[in-house]
Amino acid sequence: MKLKIGKILAERGLKQRWLVEQLDVSPGYVSNLVAGTKRPSAQMLERIAEVFELPASAILEGQRPVAVAGKVGAGNTVVELVDAYAKGGGLYHVAAPDDLPSSGIVAVEVAGDSMSPLIEPGDIVFFTRHFVGIDPAAIGHVSICQTDDGRALIKQIRRGREEGTFDLYSVNSAHPPEYGVRLVWAAPWRRAIRRQDVEFVDP
Repeated sequence: MKLKIGKILAERGLKQRWLVEQLDVSPGYVSNLVAGTKRPSAQMLERIAEVFELPASAILEGQRPVAVAGKVGAGNTVVELVDAYAKGGGLYHVAAPDDLPSSGIVAVEVAGDSMSPLIEPGDIVFFTRHFVGIDPAAIGHVSICQTDDGRALIKQIRRGREEGTFDLYSVNSAHPPEYGVRLVWAAPWRRAIRRQDVEFVDP
């Protein structure tokens, strides 16, 4: 995540020391933020935005908004995606990680704890859908999927005993596997970001 702090300070004729005093942090911390070697927490980013009287999205450089298409269940929580392709407005928007492709990224919010501690409730998971139906890369891996009864889930997917069925496994042992489930589509996850580290941005 790159910030425009140095540029904003220069445009306003301000020194780094001014920002140090406003945030009540060390000079080294601000210097690292300006240099891009330090990443602020979501709370600190909001504080910086307040100091500059700007939206947080204006502080970020080159951030790519991605619509959170909906929620996926991890456990007994039953949810449906708002828009599986994230073509609509979604629930809200977050910044895509820099190392993910520039297009085709979908984000979803996790509901439930069956994938804990790998993925926690409220985390944002990013994935891409390159296939209509079951992406072969999803088999044997943690993936986002939709069952034929309309549930949107995040599970480890394995082939079932009967042709065309799949077994869905959780990380949390308190949640038993589901066997013989039929899926409409499945796509492997690319990245998960903890809720407290998510960058909420304007579309």
